[in-house]
Amino acid sequence: MGAFGRNYGNEVAERTAKTSAEFATQALLHEDPRYKRSDSNNLVMRIGHAVGWTLFDESDSGHRELAYSTFTGAAAGSFVGMAYLPDGFNTATKAQQRMLEQIGGHAMGNVLIEFEPTWGPIAKKLRIPRILPEWWTPEHK
Repeated sequence: MGAFGRNYGNEVAERTAKTSAEFATQALLHEDPRYKRSDSNNLVMRIGHAVGWTLFDESDSGHRELAYSTFTGAAAGSFVGMAYLPDGFNTATKAQQRMLEQIGGHAMGNVLIEFEPTWGPIAKKLRIPRILPEWWTPEHK
């Protein structure tokens, strides 16, 4: 139970630091955190759009800009562990690896949202519960 508690506490600390830093950055720099699907029908272009949206997003005014909140959130969530993780896990190298994992997870989430109109009806027919809630994915027209 002690290991479970430590792992759970680590996940809570990482998630709290990540989401707090993302929100603060989005509020300060007026970033729009919502993902917008591609209009293309080309598979490679859609995947490129989803991955690109991880690195670049839109401001509140609609201009494309570097996704600062993605990087600050990943950094905060990754480096917070250096304060309490045991030796060997609290190094800068491990924190950077965790940061890359978080950015990769963000990219994967964008790919899932991009293709949700394709796999969503199939999952519904198979009676698989929704992975992403309806409020999370914008309507695709």
